[in-house]
Amino acid sequence: MIINQSPSKFSPAYNEVVYVVSSTNQSQPNYKYICDIYAADGTTRIARIKRIPQPDGYGMFDLHRILENYVSLDINATTFNFTTNAKSFYGFVIKFGEEYGPSTTGPVQYLGLVTDSKRYVYNAIFDFPDFTVYNQSDWLIATATQKMFLTNAPRILYVRPGTNAWLHFMTDTNVVAKLILKTYDDSGTLISTFSLSNTLTDMSHDQNRFLRVPSGPANAGIAFSTSLTSSIHHYTLHLEDSGSVAISETFTFNIKTEGTKYSWYRLHFLNKMGGFDSFDFKQLSRASINISRNSFKKYIGSEIAGSWSYGASEREYTQYDTQVREKITINSDWITDIEAIWLEELFTSPAIFLERADNSLIAINIETTDYEMQKKANDKLINIQAEFSYSFDKYRQRQ
Repeated sequence: MIINQSPSKFSPAYNEVVYVVSSTNQSQPNYKYICDIYAADGTTRIARIKRIPQPDGYGMFDLHRILENYVSLDINATTFNFTTNAKSFYGFVIKFGEEYGPSTTGPVQYLGLVTDSKRYVYNAIFDFPDFTVYNQSDWLIATATQKMFLTNAPRILYVRPGTNAWLHFMTDTNVVAKLILKTYDDSGTLISTFSLSNTLTDMSHDQNRFLRVPSGPANAGIAFSTSLTSSIHHYTLHLEDSGSVAISETFTFNIKTEGTKYSWYRLHFLNKMGGFDSFDFKQLSRASINISRNSFKKYIGSEIAGSWSYGASEREYTQYDTQVREKITINSDWITDIEAIWLEELFTSPAIFLERADNSLIAINIETTDYEMQKKANDKLINIQAEFSYSFDKYRQRQ
């Protein structure tokens, strides 16, 4: 038995994760290929799949619907260093076998005939055209290259002082030595350079392949022990190796200091690459509540010492259940065409958090069901509107 095709070592969990195998025994009676999926340790089996051969004799297995159940998301507003994304990936080992034999005696299983090397899925999904040309090397930070962080966000972003953001990335070597922060004034003159060391470089720990770093004015400021406020115009972030060579793309963050008379809403959303992107809504917002009530009807009056009497304050209808759902409509500032394309990921994201004034996070759901990717050529000035609700209901007392 041989493995004819295997997935990339790093595969998006929500796209197909395909193996193709073959065996010289596939013409035997009652033949089936057996695929055993093991955890990263290679000993804990999590699933077994059996397949009859394709018409041409090969066995094909798509494992993503199983493996995607083992990835989740990583976001934490209280981490200020290089941090592992332990929930955003899953390491696995595949072992193939076969079974065959006459119906009279039942098929015999021959397990573990070939074992694949350890591979990983991470919490990402690529749209079909992009998946057809997927290359993991585009996303793996490596020596002498400047690869991408796990985001489709514009590489120049606007941020408000006192808020958080993150950059997520993957690597398969211990090449990432530090995160470099550079601050600039409004003329583009360098003010200061800061360095944050990475201690998560031991590749014997799988989680050290999947990391994030702080990038917002609040959490990056804490990480680098500096103030990222209106005293600077913008700052940049990139990764370097131990020889101070840049090994990632550079992100630029422009400090946005102008005020607004409206409430400011900062949303963090799970992007298609498995990282978290951030965006501010600072224009007109409106809050409303939807109230759901249940009540029962009872007799009015009461018996006291053989006499039935009534009171004007009594209730015939009594409310026993009240649920309140709050919805908020928010509007962005003017945005660019690039931002309009990127923010489709906000409206389609399954996990979104609102950053509160104390930088804590609260889960919300986008209620908007349509999104138009506007263009300045068509619409001149463009902005977006979204409606969200909190991911919990409010309740009131029962009477």
